[in-house]
Amino acid sequence: MTRHRGNSRAAWCIAALLSLSAGVARAEPSADQAAAAEALFREGRELVAQGKLAEACPKFAASQRLDPGYGTQWNLADCLERLGRSASAWAAFREAADMASRAGQADREAKATRRAADLEPKLERLSIAVSAPADGLVVRRNGAVLDAGAWGAALPVDPGKHRVEATAPGKKPFSVEAQTAGPGKVVTVEVPPLEDDAAATAAAAPPQRGGAAEPGPAAPPAGDGDGGAGTRRTLSFVAGGVGVAGVVTGSIFGLVASSRWNRAQDEHCRTRTLCDGQGVALVDDARRAAALSNVGFVVGGIGLAAGVALFVTSLGGDERLPREQPARIVVTPAVGLAGGGLELQGRF
Repeated sequence: MTRHRGNSRAAWCIAALLSLSAGVARAEPSADQAAAAEALFREGRELVAQGKLAEACPKFAASQRLDPGYGTQWNLADCLERLGRSASAWAAFREAADMASRAGQADREAKATRRAADLEPKLERLSIAVSAPADGLVVRRNGAVLDAGAWGAALPVDPGKHRVEATAPGKKPFSVEAQTAGPGKVVTVEVPPLEDDAAATAAAAPPQRGGAAEPGPAAPPAGDGDGGAGTRRTLSFVAGGVGVAGVVTGSIFGLVASSRWNRAQDEHCRTRTLCDGQGVALVDDARRAAALSNVGFVVGGIGLAAGVALFVTSLGGDERLPREQPARIVVTPAVGLAGGGLELQGRF
């Protein structure tokens, strides 16, 4: 059996002209597409003759997608009906009738309409009812999204089992398999209110300020639950150690400076500024030692001041305790050519 390609082409031309007048145009298939469609159509007819309907119907569908024609659509609808897919066949016959109507072929339109009408009492229907739709709810039937406008409608489906799924952000998914009940019967699937999914909500929630997900300061050492007082106390000891080392260094160089200066004045200088060669050398050594002593005392003073300040603030780490005046420490280096020292003044 041929596909009546000549009539199909004429019908296509008429349909194209009508579509253009309505503002919608359909491109004519290429030669390759037309050849492939013809081959698929013939293969489908051979499979029908062999009784292999399950293999024949997809061939007709593929041919129709490549080069739509009434003959292919009719054979597809007839194949689906013989395969037992009543709803798909009913929709295919209605499409064939619509194609014939657009082409002005009244006899073909009447033939396809009659076949669709014969199938309508045999249709099995499925209704998916949604009583409490969640925000962003998506309902699928056999994997295809069902428009919200179709919820609750008794829609024709092919006989057999159909999977209904419902999903929404932050909710646990729902799924059920529904079995049709026979010709003319309607099966209703109720989609219940979806339960909250705590895991999905937590994963989707943005990190909260101060929460574990937000980078922040390093956690205090174990046992330091007093607002960082323990850390400050430890740092105070470190700073104090540096300060003591600086003071010791300054004291040593201060003693060296004092010794060299006194020796120069006692043995090699007639006045503070009039000295022999060895006296001049001793005075220079005394000045260099005094400079290093000054550096040592400055570093030591800063270290001691920082250590004392950190220690005092660690004692007052609980901000809920009243304090009349904050602790105050003043460290003043006292360094001369003959030696050095520190003067500390404070209020606690």
